[in-house]
Amino acid sequence: MIPAEILRKKRDGGTLSEEELTAFISGLVTGSITPPQAAAFLMAACIRGLDRTETVALTTAMARSGHRYNWEHLGYAVDKHSTGGVGDKISLLVAPIAAAAGAIVPMMSGRGLGHTGGTVDKLESIVGFRVVLTDEEIERQLRTLGVVMLAQSERLAPADRILYALRDETGTVESIGLITASILSKKIAEGARGLALDVKVGRGAFLQRSSDARELALSLQEVAQGAGLDVHIALTDMDDPLGYAVGNWVEVVEAERALADPRQCPPDIEELTLHLAGAMLELSGIAASLAEGIEHARRVWASGQAWERFHAMIAAQGGDWKSSLERYRTAVALTVEGSQEGYVTGFQTRQIGLVAVQLGVGRLRSSDTVDPAAGIVFHVRRGDRVEPGMPLATLAAQDERRLSACAEQLRATIEIESAPPPPRRSVVVETF
Repeated sequence: MIPAEILRKKRDGGTLSEEELTAFISGLVTGSITPPQAAAFLMAACIRGLDRTETVALTTAMARSGHRYNWEHLGYAVDKHSTGGVGDKISLLVAPIAAAAGAIVPMMSGRGLGHTGGTVDKLESIVGFRVVLTDEEIERQLRTLGVVMLAQSERLAPADRILYALRDETGTVESIGLITASILSKKIAEGARGLALDVKVGRGAFLQRSSDARELALSLQEVAQGAGLDVHIALTDMDDPLGYAVGNWVEVVEAERALADPRQCPPDIEELTLHLAGAMLELSGIAASLAEGIEHARRVWASGQAWERFHAMIAAQGGDWKSSLERYRTAVALTVEGSQEGYVTGFQTRQIGLVAVQLGVGRLRSSDTVDPAAGIVFHVRRGDRVEPGMPLATLAAQDERRLSACAEQLRATIEIESAPPPPRRSVVVETF
């Protein structure tokens, strides 16, 4: 098929056939489809939209574009995925909790996209941690620990890897059909049979309107069912950053401390972690219901087994926790102080993500490297009373020149009013 004709058809609002989408994705992987043509496809798909039939066909073609894993001989493989948020370190908690409870968790994640962070970038901030393993190493670790956390390999859904990077550069991240195909193609290819999906909505999410987030949730549900994938979908609040830390290493530390002592875990992280871990246990058949799964996850977390599994996973994948703690002691830090009296009524969360990117947490272009030491740690949350001179947040980076400019931008993202705000709603807004 002629690529330009496929692009013209979609540009003009036509519906692409399974054959056309399969041919286009095949050409993308072999190189016969050029980057400009791929970018044109993304823009046409974003503007014109992809219907359910197109999305199923695109998802299937992307999943089949490379190697596919099968873990049925080990048991029921279950994973978790988030559509991306600010301060979202939940995978770092959910994976070891679910594994310690008996689940098989082959988690393959992505890097930062737009204003949101990526789990792989967080893992790579751990000194020596390997996010690429051989198939034999992956299976051995799943047998012994029940969990492995990896970067998407070049063999796994390579079409998605190509499009994923281009989406960030072409301003097509928010497309419902493209998001659906990207998420599900990777999970199908990695061998997951069950998937707990965290679809974020609010000021820090890609999709800020509830109607758009619900549309994505329903799209994911329908396409997953069509592909034979069991799913639990949670629509979750992303108006505020999750927890206190935004960055790579700083989020790893916050997650590790929360696993070590759940009593010190921020309530939003606790609620979301238990819900998603509970859903994974229900999907796996380890728990008979979501409520039972949540309680099982709570017991495993409180017992310290999840914290032990987290460190066992780090060691198994070459990570050195002690060296990591030493490495980041030298990062330059700058504290942002309050200039007025009042209450924290909210956060411009998307802007916080963009400030973090400028600080070095994320990438402006796919070719950029991240600064693992870069990050923001807030000292206040919604509803806290503040006074002039009170510390609001601390910024850290290896490049001291970025701190001052980012500090002033960050100060403007913390909203302070004279009256206290209403209580924050539950993090889990709706389930599907």
